[in-house]
Amino acid sequence: MFWRKKEEVRPQVKPKKIKEKYFDKPQQTLKRDLQNVRGMSTPIINFGFTSGTGSQNLNNLIRWFLSDWRNVSREAVLKNPLGRKYMNLSVDGVIGAEGVYVKPAPSLDYMSQDELHELSQKLEKRFDRWAYDADRFSLDGSMTFDLFQQTIEKIRVQDGECFIRMHKINGTLKLEIVDAVRLTQNNNQFLDNGNFISNGIEFDKNHKAVNYYFCTYNPITYTYDQTSYEIVPASEIYHYFIADQMGQERGIPDMISTSKTMEDLKNFTEAALVAKRISASTTAYITNNNNDTDQVDLIAGEDNSTATYTEYLEAGAVFELGKNQDIKTVNPQAGVDRIGEFTSELMDQIAMGLNVTKQSLMGSTADASFSAAKLAERLQATTFRTRTNVLISKVLKPIYIEFIKNELLNNNTLNLSFSDFDDLSCARFIPVKPISLDPTKDIQAEIMLLDAGLKSKTQIISELGGDPRITLEEIEKEQNKEIESNGFESKEQQPNAGDDATSSGN
Repeated sequence: MFWRKKEEVRPQVKPKKIKEKYFDKPQQTLKRDLQNVRGMSTPIINFGFTSGTGSQNLNNLIRWFLSDWRNVSREAVLKNPLGRKYMNLSVDGVIGAEGVYVKPAPSLDYMSQDELHELSQKLEKRFDRWAYDADRFSLDGSMTFDLFQQTIEKIRVQDGECFIRMHKINGTLKLEIVDAVRLTQNNNQFLDNGNFISNGIEFDKNHKAVNYYFCTYNPITYTYDQTSYEIVPASEIYHYFIADQMGQERGIPDMISTSKTMEDLKNFTEAALVAKRISASTTAYITNNNNDTDQVDLIAGEDNSTATYTEYLEAGAVFELGKNQDIKTVNPQAGVDRIGEFTSELMDQIAMGLNVTKQSLMGSTADASFSAAKLAERLQATTFRTRTNVLISKVLKPIYIEFIKNELLNNNTLNLSFSDFDDLSCARFIPVKPISLDPTKDIQAEIMLLDAGLKSKTQIISELGGDPRITLEEIEKEQNKEIESNGFESKEQQPNAGDDATSSGN
């Protein structure tokens, strides 16, 4: 019928969605972290003879992951306090404040002890004048021998390896530190001469390094061209790294085994700090129990969205709530429960992965006993001594041998022959001896070894960094002066014989 009114068809209104602006990013970050923990973030390493899903050779892992490992380690050294502390700790323990000192010790059979001592002093003066003159020692004139040692140890810690190139310019040796990024590990191929390139290094059939393929560097854009190489002979390169396996071609950064744990500790600390800041502030939410209350659309022009209304209350402010509204406060405490135990557990794992003691890594003396500090000192001394020996054998000793060779070629004042080169290149590398917690007991132990005939005075003086010949001569002179002075005093104190006879006759 015409009088019947048509029912109005109302368009269906889609429920408005509230934007979760403040919760998207934390949820995505937490979800990603959980997926990394539960999922397979690294390939399976199989070192057997059967095929696995991952690599069977460490050099293949270096080829695929060295760039990522190096970037993670460099970021940890710059931004992570534990990474920064570990790098400085390694430099202080391996190199020390003054560095390893090189003292020539030639051993020629046809020379007397006095002639050998005079020759060693000449070589020592020549080496010091070259090594501790920045313009003569380094290619860019920025480093001396001690600063050079500290720099290459820092680079080894963060990159896992360091490349030093020896230049011969106008009869003078100059050293240059080459960035490890320039030696790209993606350059792998066979060569026509029977050699092969693996991880940017050319090897012969005996796996001996022949050439290094460094990418050219653009100093304006700070980039490297991976299609253009500078081929440097292996005789000019000193490759400083600590190998973990036989046949390892490149070095691995020290902090790779602890990078995930260090990141977990950093994230937990940041979350705990945020929770503490929230709990220390007044945080409240206004709730509305009436569903019919109109919603205020604060974002004009946006469909299917309703903005949340927030207002920051000043301290001491008083407001009147609307109908059916209530205030709920938030006081988070669960996020920081037992933070000390969690942090201590992670620090134990990080210290084990870096092969240092927890006390040394943190640099804290809280709750430290003398016996525990003494044990930590012994453990650290052994660890750093091992790394110092690698530095001496791979870098310092070859540099000194090259220096002696250059002196024999360009300086005729020494009147020496190349036939005595092996005996002339002998030297003692003296590392800085750390300050002991109980030097009295250390001295007593050395005296006991000397009395038992297990050590000589020359060996003890050499380990302390002194010259045994000079030290023993000075001790002998001091003893002779003391004897002469005591004898002169005894003569003065002796009564005159004539006076005694006169006094007795009287």
